[in-house]
Amino acid sequence: MEIRELEKKELKLLRNALKFYGSLDFLSSHTFFVVEGKVRELFMCTRDVWELKNELKNIDPVSIGIKVGEIGSRRIRLTLEGAFYFVKDRKRVFVNERGEMLFLYGRDIFGSSVVDVDDDIRENDIVFISNTFNDILGIGRARYSSPEILEIDDERVVVENLIDRGEYLRKKRLYNAY
Repeated sequence: MEIRELEKKELKLLRNALKFYGSLDFLSSHTFFVVEGKVRELFMCTRDVWELKNELKNIDPVSIGIKVGEIGSRRIRLTLEGAFYFVKDRKRVFVNERGEMLFLYGRDIFGSSVVDVDDDIRENDIVFISNTFNDILGIGRARYSSPEILEIDDERVVVENLIDRGEYLRKKRLYNAY
């Protein structure tokens, strides 16, 4: 397992992803690094912690940063923590309190739970589930586009649950990226 700084192509992917979500300011305030293993895991830490890392040997990357995603050849897949930090106002589905509770227990989102959606959602998009306070609860896959989600029958599933914050307690799955 190797900890390294981002290569030029990886930095370009990261910059594009952060720009897409309106979070470019993270590049100036944080250091991003890659942990090479079976997949290229993307971590984020403060600049001070990154400088401290150079003084320590054989350190676990989780000790110095937060895994925010995985870097592929053409895209970055966010984890829940990455979504929590970076997603500002893109591809979100807002749910009411009952929908929030059911989603955190691992259930899919039904039409009756949806309060609002962002306009840029298309069918089969990866979306971010938010409560009415704009907290990211998890990641799902939309079954319908934005206009259809609000008009769909209350008893139909509109978003499939891929991972939610309840996974931490139920299955101890901590770092899946979608």
